[in-house]
Amino acid sequence: MGHNVKNIVIIHLVVFLFMLFVFFTPTHFTFLIWNVFLALLPLDFALIAAHSKPIFAMTAGILWLLFFPNTMYMITDFIHLQYISTAIDVRYQYFNYSVLAAGIFIGVTLGVLSLEIIIRRFFDPNKDFLKLLFMMALSLISALGIYLGRFLRLNSWDVFTRADFVWQSVQNSLGSHMLTFVVLFAGVQFALLIVYHYGGQLLTNLTLDKLD
Repeated sequence: MGHNVKNIVIIHLVVFLFMLFVFFTPTHFTFLIWNVFLALLPLDFALIAAHSKPIFAMTAGILWLLFFPNTMYMITDFIHLQYISTAIDVRYQYFNYSVLAAGIFIGVTLGVLSLEIIIRRFFDPNKDFLKLLFMMALSLISALGIYLGRFLRLNSWDVFTRADFVWQSVQNSLGSHMLTFVVLFAGVQFALLIVYHYGGQLLTNLTLDKLD
């Protein structure tokens, strides 16, 4: 338990220090402070689910699902390179690329880490097929959430505060543009989740083999 607390504190400290760095540094990407904070929430909800009784774990799990798209949403933050040019031939561009890439990688990593915690809390470790189905469904749901956030500018909490508006927005946006985006980004996410999940298992097995 002590090691878990230490790891949780270190993760939150790194995220906090990154947010402070972005706040006090001259950069075009101050929005990363908010986006990384939103990406941290799924991890916290997953941790609550992991250490709670079933009824509270389910509630935390639902909140995790609602906020999970905020982690993968950060992949689309590369769009902000258009404001600084995509060239990487001067030192100032190195800085901008580094800040933006760091924020995106932190956000995505927080997402896949939170998923691993949720899987260990709610799924039988031997039920690989169910976990694959869950990751596939999650990738589709998350891709839809990213579309709603990036193009319709909706937020996770709008499900609670403006549910009718969210539903109406989804209906109005149905079409080839939404379908193409959701399918492509679901594929990207599914690949990331699979590599992280089975890569983590590989590392665990290698560690156990070394101990044996």
